[in-house]
Amino acid sequence: MDVTIETGLHGSACFEDAKRVRVVVFMEEQGYENEFDAIDEDERCLHVTLRVDGEVAGCARMFPELLERSLAPEAPCSPVCALDVHVPAERVYLLGRVAVLPAWRRRGLASEIVRACDAVARDAGALVMKLHAQEYVQGLYASCGYEAIGPVDYEDEGQPHIWMARAL
Repeated sequence: MDVTIETGLHGSACFEDAKRVRVVVFMEEQGYENEFDAIDEDERCLHVTLRVDGEVAGCARMFPELLERSLAPEAPCSPVCALDVHVPAERVYLLGRVAVLPAWRRRGLASEIVRACDAVARDAGALVMKLHAQEYVQGLYASCGYEAIGPVDYEDEGQPHIWMARAL
């Protein structure tokens, strides 16, 4: 199994592949309505795709948290946590839209995507990565070094989510 990671901006082939995965997983499978936003189009948002033997299997996106505050002020805000101490706001990133197509699940690919995103964000200057995980996948993120930094909430289209973070 040959696994490769690609990164790109809005308009790139990488984004188009990620878009297809997100439509299948979040819109068709999970019923989300608001899957795409202005953040996707911003040059500070990095899209990631994972391929297996050349076939797109999963995706994610990451960006500086300040970008969400300016482009999506209605989005849930991450809670302040111990990792934020002495870290400039522009060096806190958000990870999201981690998805693996149904045919590729249960092979550890989501963990590979998360680890790749951590590395890409670190290379971009991030010191802390936060995410608003669907509660049922909290264990996945915990296995990648993330810790809960808030209680379960229902701020994202009524689905149970939990804020998690890790130092990069």
